[in-house]
Amino acid sequence: MGQKSSSAGVTGGKSSSPEISKLEPGDHIYRSMKGFALAFHHGMRIYVGDDRVIHLLAPSKITTSYPKCDTCGYTPDMGGCLVQTCLDCFLAGENLEIMKYEGFNFNLILPIIPSLKPPYPAKPAQEVVDTAFTLLKEGFGIYIILTNNCEHFATYCKTGHAISMQVLLFMRML
Repeated sequence: MGQKSSSAGVTGGKSSSPEISKLEPGDHIYRSMKGFALAFHHGMRIYVGDDRVIHLLAPSKITTSYPKCDTCGYTPDMGGCLVQTCLDCFLAGENLEIMKYEGFNFNLILPIIPSLKPPYPAKPAQEVVDTAFTLLKEGFGIYIILTNNCEHFATYCKTGHAISMQVLLFMRML
Protein backbone atom coordinates (compact mmCIF):
# COMPACT_ATOMS: atom_id res chain seq x y z
CA MET A 1 0.00 0.00 0.00
CA GLY A 2 1.27 3.45 -0.91
CA GLN A 3 2.04 6.30 1.40
CA LYS A 4 -0.89 8.62 2.04
CA SER A 5 -0.65 12.16 0.76
CA SER A 6 -0.33 15.14 3.05
CA SER A 7 -2.04 17.38 0.49
CA ALA A 8 -5.61 18.43 1.11
CA GLY A 9 -6.35 18.25 -2.63
CA VAL A 10 -7.96 20.99 -4.66
CA THR A 11 -11.57 20.06 -3.90
CA GLY A 12 -11.63 19.96 -0.13
CA GLY A 13 -9.99 18.88 3.06
CA LYS A 14 -8.43 15.58 3.93
CA SER A 15 -10.76 12.79 4.95
CA SER A 16 -10.25 11.21 8.35
CA SER A 17 -12.13 8.05 7.34
CA PRO A 18 -10.91 4.91 9.14
CA GLU A 19 -11.29 3.00 5.85
CA ILE A 20 -8.23 4.76 4.41
CA SER A 21 -5.91 2.58 6.49
CA LYS A 22 -7.54 -0.54 4.95
CA LEU A 23 -7.05 0.51 1.31
CA GLU A 24 -5.34 -1.92 -1.03
CA PRO A 25 -4.57 -1.48 -4.74
CA GLY A 26 -7.47 -2.84 -6.79
CA ASP A 27 -10.14 -1.79 -4.28
CA HIS A 28 -13.41 -0.42 -5.68
CA ILE A 29 -13.97 2.65 -3.55
CA TYR A 30 -16.62 5.33 -3.18
CA ARG A 31 -17.47 8.35 -1.07
CA SER A 32 -20.37 8.29 1.35
CA MET A 33 -22.97 10.76 0.17
CA LYS A 34 -23.98 13.02 3.03
CA GLY A 35 -27.65 13.81 3.56
CA PHE A 36 -29.15 11.73 0.76
CA ALA A 37 -31.02 8.67 2.01
CA LEU A 38 -31.59 6.74 -1.23
CA ALA A 39 -28.09 6.88 -2.69
CA PHE A 40 -25.35 4.98 -0.93
CA HIS A 41 -22.42 6.39 -2.84
CA HIS A 42 -21.10 9.36 -4.64
CA GLY A 43 -18.45 8.53 -7.19
CA MET A 44 -17.02 5.05 -7.63
CA ARG A 45 -13.35 4.65 -8.39
CA ILE A 46 -10.56 2.11 -8.48
CA TYR A 47 -7.73 2.63 -6.01
CA VAL A 48 -4.47 1.91 -7.87
CA GLY A 49 -1.99 2.44 -5.02
CA ASP A 50 0.37 5.27 -4.10
CA ASP A 51 -2.54 7.47 -2.99
CA ARG A 52 -4.04 7.46 -6.53
CA VAL A 53 -7.43 6.58 -7.97
CA ILE A 54 -8.68 6.20 -11.55
CA HIS A 55 -12.23 7.19 -12.31
CA LEU A 56 -14.71 8.15 -15.02
CA LEU A 57 -15.93 11.68 -14.47
CA ALA A 58 -19.29 13.05 -15.51
CA PRO A 59 -19.13 16.11 -17.75
CA SER A 60 -18.29 19.15 -15.65
CA LYS A 61 -20.88 21.86 -15.14
CA ILE A 62 -18.32 24.09 -13.44
CA THR A 63 -17.42 27.21 -15.38
CA THR A 64 -15.18 28.81 -12.76
CA SER A 65 -11.46 28.25 -13.12
CA TYR A 66 -9.75 26.46 -10.21
CA PRO A 67 -6.07 26.03 -9.41
CA LYS A 68 -4.60 22.60 -10.14
CA CYS A 69 -3.91 20.23 -7.26
CA ASP A 70 -0.19 20.29 -6.45
CA THR A 71 -0.22 16.50 -5.99
CA CYS A 72 -2.09 15.26 -9.07
CA GLY A 73 -2.93 18.22 -11.31
CA TYR A 74 -6.70 17.74 -10.98
CA THR A 75 -9.15 20.64 -11.21
CA PRO A 76 -12.92 20.36 -10.54
CA ASP A 77 -13.70 21.65 -14.02
CA MET A 78 -12.30 18.47 -15.59
CA GLY A 79 -14.94 16.01 -16.69
CA GLY A 80 -16.38 13.61 -19.21
CA CYS A 81 -13.32 11.37 -19.26
CA LEU A 82 -11.18 8.91 -17.35
CA VAL A 83 -8.68 10.59 -15.04
CA GLN A 84 -6.14 9.65 -12.41
CA THR A 85 -6.24 11.80 -9.29
CA CYS A 86 -4.92 11.73 -5.76
CA LEU A 87 -7.10 10.24 -3.06
CA ASP A 88 -7.62 13.63 -1.40
CA CYS A 89 -9.07 15.18 -4.58
CA PHE A 90 -11.41 12.22 -4.96
CA LEU A 91 -12.61 12.31 -1.35
CA ALA A 92 -12.96 16.10 -1.10
CA GLY A 93 -13.17 15.78 2.68
CA GLU A 94 -15.90 13.10 2.61
CA ASN A 95 -15.72 9.58 4.05
CA LEU A 96 -14.17 6.74 2.08
CA GLU A 97 -15.95 3.42 1.73
CA ILE A 98 -14.64 0.20 0.18
CA MET A 99 -17.08 -1.85 -1.91
CA LYS A 100 -17.15 -5.44 -0.74
CA TYR A 101 -17.83 -8.01 -3.46
CA GLU A 102 -17.63 -11.21 -1.47
CA GLY A 103 -20.66 -11.50 0.79
CA PHE A 104 -21.89 -7.97 0.09
CA ASN A 105 -25.64 -7.77 0.43
CA PHE A 106 -27.36 -4.98 -1.46
CA ASN A 107 -30.44 -5.61 0.71
CA LEU A 108 -28.65 -3.46 3.29
CA ILE A 109 -29.07 -0.54 0.91
CA LEU A 110 -32.72 -0.96 0.10
CA PRO A 111 -34.41 -3.85 1.96
CA ILE A 112 -37.60 -3.71 -0.14
CA ILE A 113 -35.79 -5.28 -3.12
CA PRO A 114 -34.90 -8.81 -2.03
CA SER A 115 -32.75 -10.14 -4.88
CA LEU A 116 -30.31 -7.36 -5.73
CA LYS A 117 -26.82 -8.79 -5.13
CA PRO A 118 -23.54 -8.37 -7.05
CA PRO A 119 -23.74 -11.01 -9.78
CA TYR A 120 -20.00 -11.39 -10.51
CA PRO A 121 -16.94 -12.21 -8.40
CA ALA A 122 -13.98 -9.84 -8.14
CA LYS A 123 -10.84 -10.36 -10.21
CA PRO A 124 -7.39 -10.49 -8.57
CA ALA A 125 -6.22 -7.08 -7.37
CA GLN A 126 -3.33 -6.67 -9.84
CA GLU A 127 -5.64 -7.51 -12.76
CA VAL A 128 -8.06 -4.82 -11.54
CA VAL A 129 -5.26 -2.23 -11.39
CA ASP A 130 -3.91 -3.29 -14.81
CA THR A 131 -7.41 -2.99 -16.33
CA ALA A 132 -7.85 0.51 -14.86
CA PHE A 133 -4.50 1.69 -16.27
CA THR A 134 -5.22 0.12 -19.68
CA LEU A 135 -8.58 1.89 -19.84
CA LEU A 136 -6.97 5.16 -18.71
CA LYS A 137 -4.75 4.93 -21.82
CA GLU A 138 -7.32 3.48 -24.26
CA GLY A 139 -10.54 5.04 -22.95
CA PHE A 140 -13.86 3.72 -21.67
CA GLY A 141 -16.26 5.81 -23.75
CA ILE A 142 -18.12 8.94 -22.81
CA TYR A 143 -19.99 9.31 -19.54
CA ILE A 144 -23.70 8.47 -19.91
CA ILE A 145 -25.42 8.20 -16.54
CA LEU A 146 -27.62 5.16 -17.35
CA THR A 147 -25.24 3.16 -19.54
CA ASN A 148 -21.64 4.24 -18.89
CA ASN A 149 -21.10 5.92 -15.53
CA CYS A 150 -18.42 5.74 -12.86
CA GLU A 151 -19.96 2.58 -11.37
CA HIS A 152 -19.94 0.85 -14.77
CA PHE A 153 -16.23 1.68 -15.02
CA ALA A 154 -15.39 0.47 -11.50
CA THR A 155 -17.36 -2.79 -11.80
CA TYR A 156 -15.84 -3.44 -15.23
CA CYS A 157 -12.35 -3.09 -13.78
CA LYS A 158 -13.26 -5.21 -10.77
CA THR A 159 -15.27 -7.98 -12.50
CA GLY A 160 -14.97 -7.66 -16.28
CA HIS A 161 -18.67 -6.73 -16.49
CA ALA A 162 -19.79 -3.09 -16.85
CA ILE A 163 -22.84 -2.93 -14.59
CA SER A 164 -24.31 -0.35 -12.26
CA MET A 165 -26.24 -1.75 -9.33
CA GLN A 166 -27.67 1.72 -8.72
CA VAL A 167 -29.01 1.93 -12.28
CA LEU A 168 -30.45 -1.58 -11.93
CA LEU A 169 -32.04 -0.55 -8.64
CA PHE A 170 -33.49 2.59 -10.21
CA MET A 171 -34.86 0.66 -13.20
CA ARG A 172 -36.41 -1.93 -10.91
CA MET A 173 -38.19 0.80 -8.97
CA LEU A 174 -39.90 2.18 -12.09
